[in-house]
Amino acid sequence: MDDLTTSFLHDQTMSTLQRLLIEQLQDETIDGLTIDIILQLVHLVLKNQFCVYNNGLYQQIHGGASGLPLTMLLTYVNLFYGQDSELMKTIKEKDEFFGRYREQAILTWHGSKDEFCTLIKRSIHVEHTRHLVTMSIGSTVHFHDVEISHSKNDVLESKVYYDPNIDTLPNVSDEPMENKSKQLHAVLYRAVRCCSSVMKFHHERRHIQFSFLTSEFGLSKRSFSCLLNEDEYRHLRQRIIQDTELQMKLKKQREKQNQHTLFIPCPKFLDHKQLADYKKGIIEWWKKYYGNEPQTKHIQIKWVESTSKNLTNSDILVNKRPPIRLLTLSKK
Repeated sequence: MDDLTTSFLHDQTMSTLQRLLIEQLQDETIDGLTIDIILQLVHLVLKNQFCVYNNGLYQQIHGGASGLPLTMLLTYVNLFYGQDSELMKTIKEKDEFFGRYREQAILTWHGSKDEFCTLIKRSIHVEHTRHLVTMSIGSTVHFHDVEISHSKNDVLESKVYYDPNIDTLPNVSDEPMENKSKQLHAVLYRAVRCCSSVMKFHHERRHIQFSFLTSEFGLSKRSFSCLLNEDEYRHLRQRIIQDTELQMKLKKQREKQNQHTLFIPCPKFLDHKQLADYKKGIIEWWKKYYGNEPQTKHIQIKWVESTSKNLTNSDILVNKRPPIRLLTLSKK
């Protein structure tokens, strides 16, 4: 589903957002903001989107600013409630599989192509997601970094999907490519999560080994010496999937905790008394001006150590850049 961020209807989106807030906010407030105030603020943003083009002033009446977090949130809310369609009811009745992550969805269909196209066109016409939709129908499809296929014995199989326009050795972790041991761990970890059988895993492992060698990242023979049978691989995959789910849960907990944490850089002091006085002064300043505010009284201060005595603007901006994998260009 393409260009949904620039095409959703404002009035319909406001109704959908109101439904979400009423269903999810038990006390009807979040961080001191009531549902009515949240809706008024969102409405204020949507109704005041303007741009200048060819010496003319234009108002954006559909969608939102591209890349804006609020725009993405409203798009996903529309998609979530758009799943309450005739299509979804039919999928449940036929006991089909459906999955969605952000703007991409995947499902199975045991029926004719004409029946499916008729159903989805009818559903999209009356739901929030009725705008630009690209369909890919076949026995093999890709869903983000997974390629899913339908075997002869009616079993779904999966393996790692590689975009032909991206480097054969994608940077899947935040570590620089020069840190080959952590990169190897990351790509093997992903291979186990994506490959549904030990045969597909061994094939993927050979591909990884070849990619490392062609990228001039030499590896020892020990890195690929272990061979697994089907039972051993199934047990390994189960453990890694459970570990992945646990890591995602812990990540959400850390993100939630960081929402109530103020990260303050701390310059390097040779004298412990100077360091203690600096921290004490910051804490007193915080309590004096922000300590009793409803939105900030639960904030905790966490110190970020600096190697410099004099703090620069770069030091003050604690979360100042995206992960290294997003800044690493392909070698092509």
